[in-house]
Amino acid sequence: MLTGPVHVAGAEPGDRLIVEIEEITLAQDWGWSAIEPGFGIFPDLAPAYESLVVPIDRARRSARLPWGPEVALAPFFGILAVAPSPQGGPVSSVPPGPFGGNVDNRFFRQGARISFPVFCPGALFFAGDGHALQGDGEVCDTALETALNGRFRFTLEKRTAPAAPEIELGELIVTMGFHETLDGAARDATARMLDWICAQTGLTRTEAWRHASLCADLRITQVVNGQKGVHCVLDRRSLIGARPA
Repeated sequence: MLTGPVHVAGAEPGDRLIVEIEEITLAQDWGWSAIEPGFGIFPDLAPAYESLVVPIDRARRSARLPWGPEVALAPFFGILAVAPSPQGGPVSSVPPGPFGGNVDNRFFRQGARISFPVFCPGALFFAGDGHALQGDGEVCDTALETALNGRFRFTLEKRTAPAAPEIELGELIVTMGFHETLDGAARDATARMLDWICAQTGLTRTEAWRHASLCADLRITQVVNGQKGVHCVLDRRSLIGARPA
């Protein structure tokens, strides 16, 4: 379920659309999680389609799982996107890409500041796929899916489009890679982090590579959306004292 497209006045291809998530609230008192034959990291583990409805305590921001534990919720939007390049033709809402889409990154949460490359006039922003809780990987193909309300602030920077969405959350910088293999996604996410380090400092690309190896973390975003996702996380404070640009 997606809301959009939202037209951003003045946005043109090559621009950077910065989306700040000012607020996320749970919109209903239940969520669901499903398993299905042929899906997830173990496609043969589910004998049949099975969907669980899980009550949500919005006041306590928690849920009691059917197998017993009570878990604290951490809501985020599974899909934040701009319209992809028209040269690629129609794109479904399942695979993520440089435009964002079904990224399923837990950093798409309240307080995040996300930069998207603009591919089409007006950017055409979409949001949806609300998640109350998900682990990195989303290994069974679903999170605790639910409805969310969000409030966003848009800022436009002309001609500074990143190669793919970049996230700022507090002192953390997060770059992303999408590929049919995890190796390819990991390379793309890391390469984009090296790009970011080199743009912010006077480090050579080799020095940035060394710095990322010492100070950055590679995390599996998801393995179930056709295009696999990996994100690279760096605390910008690790660069204090680095040679200036």
